[in-house]
Amino acid sequence: MIPCNADGSRLLARLEELVVAEVRSVWKALQGAASGEAAEKAVVEWSRKVGRAVLEAGVQARIEMVQQEDSACPCGGKSRVHSHRCRTVLTLLGAVPLTRQYRQCRECGRRSFPADGWLGWEGAFSGRLEEAVAWSVAALPYRAALEGLRRFCGIELSLSAAQEMAGRWGGGRLELAGYEEPVKGRLGVEIDGAMAHIDGEWREVKLASFLCWRAGKADAISYVADWLNSEEFREPLWREALVRGAPEAREVAVVADGAAWIWQTANTLFPRATEILDFYHASEHLWQAGRVVHGEATPQTQALVKRWKAALRQGFSEGLEEELRELAGQIRDPQEVLRKTADYLDHHQARLRYPLFRQAGWPIGSGIVEGGCKHVIGLRFKRNSARWKKPGFRAILHLRLDLLSNRWDKRCELMRKAA
Repeated sequence: MIPCNADGSRLLARLEELVVAEVRSVWKALQGAASGEAAEKAVVEWSRKVGRAVLEAGVQARIEMVQQEDSACPCGGKSRVHSHRCRTVLTLLGAVPLTRQYRQCRECGRRSFPADGWLGWEGAFSGRLEEAVAWSVAALPYRAALEGLRRFCGIELSLSAAQEMAGRWGGGRLELAGYEEPVKGRLGVEIDGAMAHIDGEWREVKLASFLCWRAGKADAISYVADWLNSEEFREPLWREALVRGAPEAREVAVVADGAAWIWQTANTLFPRATEILDFYHASEHLWQAGRVVHGEATPQTQALVKRWKAALRQGFSEGLEEELRELAGQIRDPQEVLRKTADYLDHHQARLRYPLFRQAGWPIGSGIVEGGCKHVIGLRFKRNSARWKKPGFRAILHLRLDLLSNRWDKRCELMRKAA
């Protein structure tokens, strides 16, 4: 540790000497570097060493100033210096030792470290390091994230430490008063679900994506997800809808597959919305019916389903329903696939007006939320042998939703206020 005097001048002079000496040292190393990679590695290591020294000296100097500013205790009495205590904090530049005054009030006996309030660092880790860990484990599996921090930042952390930080950073859901881009024009809502292994059983994690639909393209996408039941999921879904500007949006459309809970939720939360059944999900039902008629993977099945899909896309769902009912009376169908497909089309007739939806500029597929099921849920939570406990799953889910919904800075602001 570099010694610090009252005005910091001795510290600064010593620090300047250190930096100059280190610059000369790295310059000499660069002249003998075997390759550009070796040169880069030498400079990175140098920057960490010098940066750590500058950080330690600068923070220590500021601590000395803070400790001189006020010796008052909340009770109104004066505190005295009881002793000096060293605290080592792991930062993005490495371990930084700091010395702070340990004070005790003469009146009430209250003990404190005045400098810790200014530092704002909880425990043994700096705020920026904790953010880096939280961001990394939100994006990558724990072990991959920790290996990246070790390899590229020189930071060695245990798995338990990373899990503790993730739990602290992602333990609470963001309470948002507004969104950077509330949708005033066309708001698209897509809803789906994905399975994840939580507390020893497979649970459906419901996911909704909110997006601004402009000129046939999705923009400003945000996500909300939870493993609540369908009725409970309406609360976070509606909260996100308010944040994204659903009441003020000129038009709202809900695009989803045929799950009953989705359309019940849509009717409750978005009664004026245009409801669109995902075209590709409807097509899967046609494939099932086609296999009953002509068998699995035959040219006749492919030709039939191709014709049916074209008719569906062109808006002739009523004709398809009639044809399926006729076939149901002519073909042996023990599972009643043909009748069920006809009933399916009949039930969703108002959501199958694809020519009108396309003319109005709406999508007819729920690709955004299906992609979200893969990269929000699947890539992080459904890896081989992945088993999650509720607290850990929820913490990473919160972090991942903030990361992929462009709300990471708000998460950081929340953590700074909590420090």
